[in-house]
Order: sequence, then structure tokens, then C-alpha cells
Amino acid sequence: MYDTINLWLAMDRAGGFDFSKTILNLSDITEHKKEDGQVYISGNLDNYKVTISGQGISLKGSLAKYFLPDNFHTLTRSDSARAFDKMADKLYLPIDQAKVSRIDFAQNFLMDYEPEAYYKYLGECQHYNRLPQAKSLYYSNGLRQKLFYNKIAEGKAKGLSLPDVWDGGNVLRYEIRFTSRLPKQFNLPEVIASTLFDEKFYMGMFDRWQAEYEAINKLHSINFNLSDMNSPKDFWKQINLMAVNMIGQDKIMQEIENLRAKNAFDKPEYYSRLKKEIKELCKTPDITTSSDLVGELDKKIKVAKRYYR
Repeated sequence: MYDTINLWLAMDRAGGFDFSKTILNLSDITEHKKEDGQVYISGNLDNYKVTISGQGISLKGSLAKYFLPDNFHTLTRSDSARAFDKMADKLYLPIDQAKVSRIDFAQNFLMDYEPEAYYKYLGECQHYNRLPQAKSLYYSNGLRQKLFYNKIAEGKAKGLSLPDVWDGGNVLRYEIRFTSRLPKQFNLPEVIASTLFDEKFYMGMFDRWQAEYEAINKLHSINFNLSDMNSPKDFWKQINLMAVNMIGQDKIMQEIENLRAKNAFDKPEYYSRLKKEIKELCKTPDITTSSDLVGELDKKIKVAKRYYR
């Protein structure tokens, strides 16, 4: 489940490392001096970018790609421990003591339909900006991102060899990226490499990954039935739903945010009230139903958690 893991090993934790041994297994080594006078040595440890300075050692890359042929396959908790051991042996460094500055946690799912078909049913999420892209859907704030994208399309764009089991299939990837202030996000004094393969922490990552998915407002399908009406109110409710369906609930929510930015309403609570009314409208019993596509994704997310080890 781990993918990109960025690390920082300060000199006081490196234990007086032997520089000549550390660079022994690096390729494409370069040396450069910055304006502050510091000399930086950079190189590659397979797919990891390693930078050494007087302050410490930075390591940036995908742990899955480092230990496995690619990130199409799942990196388990035990695999993660072995990957860090391998890295420590190659660099002659106590990698398990390195601070973690970024964690990507993800899973790939074989779906019934193309990944893009699912995005329109994933609505707003509190404390995130929803950012739809051509082949992906992002949710972002200052601390983390969560995203859904077409893994096969990404692999083909990069010219990668895809797993045979994916041939002719549809693969959706759901990923969450913790990119800032990790100790605060996980309520820990620090997050270091050895933390990542601690069983309690790893189980908590799964819980967080699932909870972040469940926090997204799932949009219902609209079932128009103009014959089933008992009052003018029913008629206008159907008409309003038609308008929402034509425009798109996500675009309407974004327009409300645009109104907020312009201070269009006299009272600030009007924006959240309007959003709430639209959400309730789009979940009206009898004329809206939960999407089968959302149900499929819900089920796969829950099943993935059963095999956290």
C-alpha cells in the first residue's frame, strides 16, 4: 500500500557514516554548490534520488518501485520493512531512524467500468478543494491530497509494461498523500521509517485511508418521473433536479464557492446552507438512488482493508 516515501536523515542521526561507502552504490553522481556555500552531492539509488549535504541525507522516491518491479503491485507492511533494510545495507546508513516527510498510501482496483465513469459520483469533501482533471480527480488541502486516477492510462503514457491480469481491464487507483506536518497529522512526536512498518501504525493508515474515502460526499443518480407528482412542489423539485443533473452538482458547488469569494450574500452561513439544501435535494427518496458504481467502489475499499497485512 505504501508508494512514495520521502525521508530525511539528519547528520546527528547518521552515526558518523562513511561517505565513501554511502556513495558506493549510487549512480549518476553530481556535485554542486549553492548560494549559501554548501556543497551538495546527488545521485540515484535505483529510483530513489539521494542528496547529501552537511546537514544530512535526503531520499525521495517510490518505496514500491524500489523494492518491487513497479508500483502496480501492493507493497505490504513486511515488504516495507525489507525495503528499508535493503536501502540501509546499500547506503550503510540507519535508514530506520530517518524522519518521514511524505507518505503516499494507495491501492489499485480492477473495476467494471473505466475509472473516469466513477468520478462524477464523488462529490465535495469538507476541508478539501475538489479538483477534477481530464483523467483524474484530486482533493487537496495544505496537509494532504487524495486522488483517483486511471492507472492503466498512466502506465501506458509512461511506456510501462502492464500486468497481464490488467489486459483489457479497467484499473482505478485510490491514493492518499500526506505531504506536510506528519507528526501533527498522526498525533506522534515524530514519524520515522521504522514507524511505517509498525503494525498499529500500519492498521491506522488503512483506517485513515478508508475514512478519507468515506468522508467524500457520494452523489446519487437522479430518476426522473414526471408522472409521479401530487403537487406543484413535486414538479419544481423534479425541475430543480433536472437543472442540477444538466449543470453537474460539483460545478454548482464550485459556483457557490465563487459566490463566497465575492461576498455575494449578506450572511456567511447562507453558503453552507445552500450547499446543504442541494445535497438534500440530490438525495430525495423515490427520485434519486445510490449509484451502482459507488456501491462497487465502496465494496472494494472495504475488502482491501481486510487484507491489511
